[in-house]
Amino acid sequence: MYFPSHYKIHQQVELPAPFLNGQDVGVLRHVPYGLRSVGAVGCGPLALYNAMRYKGLEPDFARILRYMELTSAPFCAAFGTFPFSMGYCLRHFGVKNRMTLSYKKLSEAESGVIAYWVKRPIFGGGHFIFYVKQEDGTYLVYNRWSNVSEPRVCKTLRECVKKHCLIVGYILK
Repeated sequence: MYFPSHYKIHQQVELPAPFLNGQDVGVLRHVPYGLRSVGAVGCGPLALYNAMRYKGLEPDFARILRYMELTSAPFCAAFGTFPFSMGYCLRHFGVKNRMTLSYKKLSEAESGVIAYWVKRPIFGGGHFIFYVKQEDGTYLVYNRWSNVSEPRVCKTLRECVKKHCLIVGYILK
């Protein structure tokens, strides 16, 4: 479902540069996304925005939110973004990607977007992150926690996404 009044609000948001972190702090906290807010369920749009920025594209956060409200956020975004729609959203905004369910493939990739269960499958809630593999083999993870405004460095992807918690990953090409 689309909320026309949201688009005008989205256009007025001044985003921190260059990447987005901490969906539940700062200016993003109260930005509407469906029936909820970016602070509550906006990790999907943040991951898409960061992927576009990383690939050298000029992301328009208002357009991203509008598109995802229309296509990727069932039940008026009450539960956030549908994990298996991220690949289509990335492609729609010009980011080539490949879906995978393999930790090995994700950890070998230069960058990607991961959807995972936060605590326990389904009832623990899900979360999206965007990551970049560093030259030293560590991973710079954006929006790892919704209440921290800085990216996190992780030695392995398993440090962020525990065993049996991976929903789906998207390797950026």
